[in-house]
Amino acid sequence: MAVTFSHLVEADFPVVTLGSSTVEAARRIVGSGCVCAPVLDGDRYLGMIFLSALLGGRKGWPTARERLVEELLEAVRTYRPDEQLFDNLISVAASKCGVVPLADAEGRYAGVVSSKRILGFLAERIHSGEGGSTMEIEVPPTGAKLSEIIETIEKNDASILSFTSWPSGVAGGGRIIFFRVASHDFFRLVRNMENYGYIIRYHSIFPDAGYDELREKALEFIHYMDM
Repeated sequence: MAVTFSHLVEADFPVVTLGSSTVEAARRIVGSGCVCAPVLDGDRYLGMIFLSALLGGRKGWPTARERLVEELLEAVRTYRPDEQLFDNLISVAASKCGVVPLADAEGRYAGVVSSKRILGFLAERIHSGEGGSTMEIEVPPTGAKLSEIIETIEKNDASILSFTSWPSGVAGGGRIIFFRVASHDFFRLVRNMENYGYIIRYHSIFPDAGYDELREKALEFIHYMDM
């Protein structure tokens, strides 16, 4: 099933109402741990109010008599709850606020999605953290095929949890292929991949940090037996 913004919506994120006290608006923004908050007129989204707009040029908080007016708001792009998350990651990353607002086609507010929540979601999808190791392989323009690399990894009793790639080199002709793998012997996997001629640009720290010369020679023997 496609991943939409609705999967990560935070409907209880603090909002402020047009015409409300600027003091209350500032307190809500500070309490949210963010730098801005959505402003509503009824259930209609109007824009974002930034803390800097409320405190700009001041030595303290706004006075209780001041009210939130539209002139203080900043236009921030909204996303529909049914829009695809992965198709919009670049524009979300460019947002100046820690959250992006969601609204339906009629402009009715539906909540926000925070950069923190998106980052956590992506970390889960690439299996970051416990249960896997990272290995980045550099492939020149005339390098091996992805299918060949995957086959080689799996031949070394490793399972690929996720992978992606991005351009490398001055002209972007090569590729860096990022793998999250599960392996009973990550040390052996990395060394064998190097022995097969692959350029390991980065790999996670070996779980049993350090190795001795005898183990290295044993692995070389295993490699030649595999050949």
